[in-house]
Amino acid sequence: MAMAKLRFHLREPAVDTNRPITDGTVKVEGFELELLAERAGADAWDAGLGSLLRGRVKGARHVSIPAFPNRKFRLSYIYVNQAAGIESARDLEGKRVAVSSWGNTACMWAKGALQNHYGVDLRRIHWFSRDPGETRVHPEISIQPLPEDADPDSLLARGGLDAVIDPNVLPSITRKDPRVRRLFRDYKAEEQSYYRSTGIFPISHVITLAGQFVARYPEAPVALLRAYRRARDAALERIEGMDPQLIIISWANALLDEQRALMGENYWPYNLEENRRPLEAITCFAHEQGVTPERIHYEELFSPQAAALPGR
Repeated sequence: MAMAKLRFHLREPAVDTNRPITDGTVKVEGFELELLAERAGADAWDAGLGSLLRGRVKGARHVSIPAFPNRKFRLSYIYVNQAAGIESARDLEGKRVAVSSWGNTACMWAKGALQNHYGVDLRRIHWFSRDPGETRVHPEISIQPLPEDADPDSLLARGGLDAVIDPNVLPSITRKDPRVRRLFRDYKAEEQSYYRSTGIFPISHVITLAGQFVARYPEAPVALLRAYRRARDAALERIEGMDPQLIIISWANALLDEQRALMGENYWPYNLEENRRPLEAITCFAHEQGVTPERIHYEELFSPQAAALPGR
């Protein structure tokens, strides 16, 4: 009997946590995987949590599994102009700050940390967005659209903006432009301190399936979660087996030991219980920032069968 086809789109197929799936090392039991270059027509994909929450408000009934192949601390993605007089998070108040999109997951994480961890009043910031539709998402926050041809990184370097929050490392940072720096100079220490205080390891992407596909193949969420747990384990085994003679990062193994000392041996769990804090936080941030009109309970985003699957 032929296996059912699962059309799968991943924005980052080469990421460690995705690669065993995309290179065929790990199979999805009962399904033949077809990788798509575009999201259109996909049965499953890696959804940004922000877009997933916005889609829920609009009536989308996709089904997610607790597999999170992309997660990053986002304090290091807040960038400032050196001459803007910004030395602390609170100094962002009264300044011109651009986001790629108000509802972008990475930007929501950064804004949520600024507000809830550092006491920044988001209402006192002059916000700009590259999304022209985001001019009034919160009754007390005003957002101005950037011109279509505007480059936030160039504006930041020239002083046309005081700060930028972006999901990616800005080109000016990569080329070490002296006019631009990160808000937190020692961002590693700052993000580690944030984790110690909050227990939050921010989630960016969650593996999600189309509701119609799950209705046709109700076994798909559990099969995909099992595959993703195996893929995660394979990625960790590959990292643990790094030979210092073969990698050009001198202290790679020491960095892995440091992360585990802070976050535990199993710091990348694929279940709901161990991800409760970040999931509760992002749904809270989405509501506080006006991305969702009411707070969404994160449990309703996930397949009950996948959520109940024992294991990490």
